[in-house]
Amino acid sequence: MSEEMRTDELILRFFKEDIGGILITGENGTVLYEDDKTAFIRQEKTNWESACPAPAPGQKSERWDLVRSGSGKTYMVTTSTFTDAEGMKQIHHLADTSEYTALYRHMSDYSRMLRNEKEYDSLTGLYNRSKFTEMKRSLFRKQDAIAVLNLDVNNLKQVNDSLGHEAGDRLIRKAAESLKRIEARNVIPFRIGGDEFLVAAIHVNRAEAEKIRLAWEKALEELNREEDGIPCTVACGFAFGEKGYDLEKVLAEADRAMYENKRKMKETT
Repeated sequence: MSEEMRTDELILRFFKEDIGGILITGENGTVLYEDDKTAFIRQEKTNWESACPAPAPGQKSERWDLVRSGSGKTYMVTTSTFTDAEGMKQIHHLADTSEYTALYRHMSDYSRMLRNEKEYDSLTGLYNRSKFTEMKRSLFRKQDAIAVLNLDVNNLKQVNDSLGHEAGDRLIRKAAESLKRIEARNVIPFRIGGDEFLVAAIHVNRAEAEKIRLAWEKALEELNREEDGIPCTVACGFAFGEKGYDLEKVLAEADRAMYENKRKMKETT
């Protein structure tokens, strides 16, 4: 059965069969009326009282809550509050939503998967270029200070050509792992392209930014000591901008510094 057919059948059954449990309570929560279906639900071990407390004075709005039972089932309760000559009352409509909750979780998981595909790089697990572009338009333009590391992995093409793309992927993952080791709430790494990475650090001063760069260099050294036959060298350009900075100029400065570092690395090999 397709997911679409199952969804249609569940919705149809919800309105034909599951909706209909009715409970009426008074001001102190006393049960004034309940049908057989509602009585059955309330006999289970539920958190009914905490989810649907007695009405507060002046309460008139309609609301709904999810009640969980000891069996793991869930129930949706839609509550309407009204006042008549005998005082304040509440009408509760109860429905078993266990299957609908499972379906909702499935849909949420699917939505999360799509969001991850949009924001994360599948090979490394880092944020991708799309996420960087989004944060560049907003978060990265409005900080007291920002530090940028522009990084480019050396020799990826040679590794791919001589050892194969699986080895090239291992090289990329090693570079990514070095960045994950310095990742924090204010230190955000991205994989921008094939062999290109970028780290943006916010809420830092220049000295703190330098420490982040040194911590990354140390992390990469440690990873390279874990012998796998594929040494990872990365050209790095550093730039720092204080309040009032031009983000595009900071990024361009980090880019220029990266290419200068790459040139020097080639001269020494």
